[in-house]
Amino acid sequence: MEALLTEYRAYVQYLIIFSLTAYAFARGDGPEKEAGAILSGMVAMDVVYHLLFPDAGVYQEIDPGHFLIDLCVLILLGRLAVRANRVYPIWMLAAQIISMSMHLNRELSSAIEPIAYLVLTRIPSYLQLLAFGAGLWAHHKRIMKYGTYRSWRTT
Repeated sequence: MEALLTEYRAYVQYLIIFSLTAYAFARGDGPEKEAGAILSGMVAMDVVYHLLFPDAGVYQEIDPGHFLIDLCVLILLGRLAVRANRVYPIWMLAAQIISMSMHLNRELSSAIEPIAYLVLTRIPSYLQLLAFGAGLWAHHKRIMKYGTYRSWRTT
């Protein structure tokens, strides 16, 4: 089990993200579908980045590929969090801000340990995964209890 979590951690995370996204497209409304598309797109961009640049991911200095991926996700989640009539996109955005802050801190200070840079740019994706899963669960519960409700803010 330990080998599964250490060696295949990324693949397990990808499987969970794609499964939640499939559920969002099957049972969710607009915000759920958009959040799933953003997370799945983040995974797809990361996989393509590592296929194109297999030696990337050295954490001695800022990683430009992950910085650009995280910047795109920050913009998309910011747009979603402002428009959606949900709370979980705000939590997803907060986790993304943590990751982006670490990229910026790494650029400003070389004294930051590479392991800290690695951890604080990768761990927020797990928080996003938890927020997305909790949001899907809460949406399902609300639909069951109250029926349909508006997906997007009106103002």
